[in-house]
Order: sequence, then C-alpha cells, then structure tokens
Amino acid sequence: MSAPRYYQANPVVSCRDEGEDGAILFDPDRDEAAILNPTGRVLWSLLAEPRTVEELAAYLVAHYEGVTPEQARQDVIAFLGSLRDGFVHEVRAVNEA
Repeated sequence: MSAPRYYQANPVVSCRDEGEDGAILFDPDRDEAAILNPTGRVLWSLLAEPRTVEELAAYLVAHYEGVTPEQARQDVIAFLGSLRDGFVHEVRAVNEA
C-alpha cells in the first residue's frame, strides 16, 4: 500500500476573503490569481496544514448536507488539480521520516 499524499497551501500565496462570495488567491511568484467559491475558501483554509484528499473529503461530508463521500472526493481532487500549478503543493507528511 502506498503512503497517502498530503497537500498544503503555498505559503507565499495571499488569500483575500470575499465573505459569502469566496476568496481570491494571489501568487506573487507567478503573478497569477485564482478565484475560489465559498467551499473552495473553506478547503483553502484547511490546507494551512498538510491534508490528504480523504481528510478534505471527510470534512465536506461532515459539514455539507447531502454530499456523498464519492462526490466529495471527486470535488476535492478537482479543486486540488485546479490549484496544483503553484497555489497548492504536494508535501511530505509531518510524521514521515
């Protein structure tokens, strides 16, 4: 069995909260921005610490009515995929040697 993959927000990226509209991310290293919907804003805040797809999906299932585990997992994978080019990085788990 392979080790789970962990993801974390790039610490140089700034996040401007737009309240009920979500948030805007800005990566100064690449001079690029990304717009997050409210759910994306929640996921972004969770990525302040290393998280797995499964951890993020479990959060969505627990906090959003009617979200199935499979739908949450697919949504998290899509979210991470859209931000992989600099906004979010794959990292080693804290407890890995």
